[in-house]
Amino acid sequence: MRKLLLLLFVTSLFQLNAQNAKFTLPVKEGDKLQGQWIVLDVVGTPKENYDKVINYVNKTYNTPSEVLKSQIDGEYIRIEGISDLFKNGGVMIPTLHTLEFEFKQDKIKVEVLSLMASGTSVIAYCTYAKTHTSKGKGKKMMMKYATKVTDGLNKLSEQIKLGLTKAAKADDDW
Repeated sequence: MRKLLLLLFVTSLFQLNAQNAKFTLPVKEGDKLQGQWIVLDVVGTPKENYDKVINYVNKTYNTPSEVLKSQIDGEYIRIEGISDLFKNGGVMIPTLHTLEFEFKQDKIKVEVLSLMASGTSVIAYCTYAKTHTSKGKGKKMMMKYATKVTDGLNKLSEQIKLGLTKAAKADDDW
């Protein structure tokens, strides 16, 4: 019995850690994409990582002053940008995304606040209630759509992490 309890405890710890590695599809009642967050492991103090995100925004977006919506030096940044997150009907869909960044030693928390495409909330379709029937069976089309959105967000988070680590490794000897 003790071994079983220990196994369940260890398994739950791994599930909690895995949850913060990637954005996930809603799998149980009440789950949704909005408010999900991941942790990027980026070496640096909170202030250094804050500066890395600011530099990333300045280099990535055409009008960074319009993308940066809110910031507290060394602690918090909210951005609102447009990215081609997913394809619908074979066409990339420009999606207005609002993300929050918070900083700790060697970590950056990225939270999804909203996703909008063509004036419609994309994130509203990425909830358990939209992707599953009342009996818990997955709705094929809605699951496919939500999968495209979460995959797009995970790709965006990888691009952000790559941009942050690339900036940190920049060689000034050119």
